[in-house]
Amino acid sequence: MRFSSLLTIATAVPALLTAQTQDTLSLQGRSSLILGVGLTGTREATASSGGTTARATGQLASLAYTHFVRPNVALEFSGALLDASSTSSSPSADAVTALLFGVSYSPRALAITRNIRPFVSAAAGPYSRWVSQANGYSSSASSQTQLGGRVGAGVSSYVTRHFVLQVETYYHAVAEFVAVNTVARDPSGLGFSVGLGFAWGSQ
Repeated sequence: MRFSSLLTIATAVPALLTAQTQDTLSLQGRSSLILGVGLTGTREATASSGGTTARATGQLASLAYTHFVRPNVALEFSGALLDASSTSSSPSADAVTALLFGVSYSPRALAITRNIRPFVSAAAGPYSRWVSQANGYSSSASSQTQLGGRVGAGVSSYVTRHFVLQVETYYHAVAEFVAVNTVARDPSGLGFSVGLGFAWGSQ
């Protein structure tokens, strides 16, 4: 009887210790909301007696929500503002936006520390071009939408429990938008961004 009891304990203890061992590299349950600013592309602004003109290419800004559903896998929803221009002389605005849904993967093998995690990501969704123009007492607006995608790689650093810093390089792939007022838009291209955000959830 004693031998049977000792055998049961000897078998149960290792299993219990294994179950209580914490997965220190797990990100499951952690969420973040990150505002990113594009650092590549072109930026130009001119002013004259006729008014002002501003133009920018590449990703200008993005807002991304990420939630880890597995220890190293997260679902991601993001919105981004890409190529844009505006003119005050004959008031007009032209911009490309993207709403993307995808996944992010933070490999254990590449983990620098528990809170400094390289990642790769892929997302797809609609890219839309919005054009508005005013001429005297009339105005017009139009939009075009195409399906595209983005792939990226970067590093997330959870500086504190609720503060995250992220750097990322990415590539947007989407067909060129047809010309409106003789101007076409091609938001595809490689870029680099830096993001700051708020993090919460399990550690």
